[in-house]
Amino acid sequence: MRGRRLVSFAAAAAFLLAPSAAHAADAPWQDAGRVTDGLFDAQTELVLDGQGAATKDVARAVGAYDGGLRSTIRKADPAADQAIEDGLSAAAKAVRADDQTALASARGATRAGLFRGAYAVITDATRRGDAATAKRWLLLREYRTSTRFTRPGAQGTLALDQLARGKITAEAATQAVNKDLLDAYQARLRDLINDARHGIEQDFPVRRAEAAAQAAGYFTILAPRYAEDRGKAAEEQASAAFAALPTAGDGLGPALDAAEKSLEGFTAAPFTPEEAARRAQQLLQFLSLVPVEYGRGTKGDRVTRDFEITEAVAFRTAAVGAFGDLRDQLAKRDRARTEAAAAALTELGRLVTIAAKQKEGVPEHAQVEKVTAQVDTALRAAMPKPWTEKTDESDYDLIGLTLDRMEAAAGAGQYRQAEGARLEAYAFFEFGPERRLRSFDPGLALDIEGLIWFGTGDQDGLAKQIAKRAARRDIRETRLVLDQKLADAAATLGDSANKTTVITNSAIIVFREGLEGVLILAAITASMVGLRRRLRRPVFVGALAGLGVSIFTWVLAQTLLHSLDQYGEKLEAVVGLVAIAVLLLITNWFFHKVYWSEWIAKFHRQRKRYEQLEKRGFVSAQAFGLFVLGLTSVYREGFETVLFLQSLQLSAGTATVLEGAGLGLAMTFAVGAVTFYFQRKLPYKKMLIVTGVFIGFVLVVMVGQTVRTMQGTGWVPITPLEIDLPYWPGLWLGVYPTIETIGAQLAAAVFVIGSYFLAQEMKVKGPRRKRARAASSETPVGADAVAGEVDDVDEDAVVAGAEAQRD
Repeated sequence: MRGRRLVSFAAAAAFLLAPSAAHAADAPWQDAGRVTDGLFDAQTELVLDGQGAATKDVARAVGAYDGGLRSTIRKADPAADQAIEDGLSAAAKAVRADDQTALASARGATRAGLFRGAYAVITDATRRGDAATAKRWLLLREYRTSTRFTRPGAQGTLALDQLARGKITAEAATQAVNKDLLDAYQARLRDLINDARHGIEQDFPVRRAEAAAQAAGYFTILAPRYAEDRGKAAEEQASAAFAALPTAGDGLGPALDAAEKSLEGFTAAPFTPEEAARRAQQLLQFLSLVPVEYGRGTKGDRVTRDFEITEAVAFRTAAVGAFGDLRDQLAKRDRARTEAAAAALTELGRLVTIAAKQKEGVPEHAQVEKVTAQVDTALRAAMPKPWTEKTDESDYDLIGLTLDRMEAAAGAGQYRQAEGARLEAYAFFEFGPERRLRSFDPGLALDIEGLIWFGTGDQDGLAKQIAKRAARRDIRETRLVLDQKLADAAATLGDSANKTTVITNSAIIVFREGLEGVLILAAITASMVGLRRRLRRPVFVGALAGLGVSIFTWVLAQTLLHSLDQYGEKLEAVVGLVAIAVLLLITNWFFHKVYWSEWIAKFHRQRKRYEQLEKRGFVSAQAFGLFVLGLTSVYREGFETVLFLQSLQLSAGTATVLEGAGLGLAMTFAVGAVTFYFQRKLPYKKMLIVTGVFIGFVLVVMVGQTVRTMQGTGWVPITPLEIDLPYWPGLWLGVYPTIETIGAQLAAAVFVIGSYFLAQEMKVKGPRRKRARAASSETPVGADAVAGEVDDVDEDAVVAGAEAQRD
């Protein structure tokens, strides 16, 4: 204590004109900053000006501690106060001895002591419900190193705000603050151990001494939690390993190994089951993106895009961080597979680092994929099943992190990379929260999708801004609006899983999709009147079969739909293309065969033959075709319904969803019965015209939606038009403000209208002109003209007969 008294005397002399009481009202973090700044200045002065100036700096540090910190810290944690005093005394002694390494070690110990004392004050004040004191001292703390894949810890701050407003109890606030601080100090402890190792490797004795001393001090903060987790004997052994670091000297390497080994499998702030599952999802997602980015950045054994390799390295680093947070829990479940995952993750780091350092002779993409698969397999085998199931929370994290990448790329003028990140963010949203959000709040889902794409209201969308090479400031403004909407979505989904809401939404979904099915069936059976009424039976039998297959799909959905998710928008785009091809075929057939008499005449010519076949036990090809038509028409809507209901089932369970689905199905059957009753009262030919218009409309809408989906996959470019459209035309009409989508729709519309006029020319106008020419030349009517005349007679006769034969 003699050195301590000498320093205190020097401090009193140095602050004679500016007493420490002048700082009494300052915040704790300011006083602590004066302490550590004084010691840092002493380190500088000891090198540049000698011991005299360094002594004054140490005295200034001592005075700052005596000014406002000492009494509060001593009351909350006497051991922390003693550690600070010992550190300051060691600093004074190091200055007298002109020992830079010892001074650095003393600074590290003092800094750790200040954080330890602040931790004690914060937790004590929070337990007492004194939010004001806890908030003042919370600024004197460490934070987990933030990257673009992690966010600074703010749980403690938020918990104290809620405590101050009376929203949570002191006990709940204490748990949140403890978790936040302990997580930060353990993360920083790992960083300090790495810093000390780098000091050894680079032969920087000052750096390694300060990091080692600070690491030893940080472990004293974690020690009580360590004893709780491992027992008192294990804690004493670990504390001894860390206490040996400041005095290890040349043996610091082995001492660091021993200290680090004691941390294996230990988590100071263990995750809740929900947090662990969320972090596990981030780990798996980060890992899966490593080979994706690596493949984009290499060709064979050459690096072609440095930016993509940088992204691969960053994702691997993020995966390492997430793995470190979960490693202890994984090891408790399956140590062998956890160690295998760790080894493969290290190998993956070696591979991507090679590509980051050189252009030629780098590992090929297949090798990176293979090692990534090894890590993924080992992790999934060690993880509990809930960890491998995707959650909305992990999706929101990934959306935010991907949008961060988008902003950074746009700010660097790399708009191609920014567009790639935007599409990734959209994929995370569409195949994650959007499915559930459309079930609870379709309007909010549309707003979010609009902000990611072409805009909503008076706010431009990110796709349009990136295509126009907008400034980062403008992109940032859209991002802030999007963040708020995403927060609203998270709150909506978090609060909407009550039984009444789920039943209502389930009924609305089934009723909405059921109405579409009723409309399609009504269009299909519009011409089946009079003698053709019997053809309705295979259509309706097929529709019932489609309903049964939809129910079967619901049963399989837990495995089937999740397995399809991995294909994302690509699967949706392919299905859309197939649907368009079918509609084009139907449209062509409709106008050229059905318009208006040929198909009807053919029916009358074959009706008796079908009747004879059916009497002999055969099922006609026509009946089978109508059965398949009815089945696919209903199953298309049923499959989409299953998609939406699955998201609700995750929120409230199967029984609740089935109650709403049953209600919606009953409403659909009621509307269907009314529709088919009144359908019999409509004129036959007008119903056929309406059917043709409906088919053409569906084709145009589907083309627009499919092209937009292909833009989402990157298969079709995006060229925005300088027009502002509300978002509802995209939802209901498939109209999006891009050249590609509108151009494709115009081409589809031209096809539909052209088919109509071509059919008119071939079936009506052409034969009439031939008859007119034949009559004017007084030549015999040709075979073609006769056929055309017969067609006209057949058309009028058949239509009149159909009208007469209605019920």
